[in-house]
Amino acid sequence: MTAETTRRPRSVTAAVVLVMLGTLVTTTAATGPGEASVLALLLMAVSFWFAVRAGRGKRTARTAVTCLTAVVFVLGATFAFEDALYGGFTLLLGAFLAVPGLVLLYRPAAEEYVRARERHLRTGEELDA
Repeated sequence: MTAETTRRPRSVTAAVVLVMLGTLVTTTAATGPGEASVLALLLMAVSFWFAVRAGRGKRTARTAVTCLTAVVFVLGATFAFEDALYGGFTLLLGAFLAVPGLVLLYRPAAEEYVRARERHLRTGEELDA
């Protein structure tokens, strides 16, 4: 196992940051009634947690953060268009941040990193990074 396959690619780190920023921006657009704001903050916190785990090479976390990001966008869209200029722009900005981040999580370098991490957990062999 080489250092290149076990070291976290920079694209994975960038993906985690982009997903977290996109989720944060979208959550600000979802400032509706009290219960919706609490739900949006809860979804954001859970999404952040799964984004960090996806950055550590967990395959199920990648899937979960993808689904949670979609849910955050749907929730954000329901409240964003009450003020179309601010809400629509904020939602669009969140999409421009989060969607490329999600794409980076599924690139070949990220896939190889996830496989190396899974192989490490299965066999218990040493990782270089």
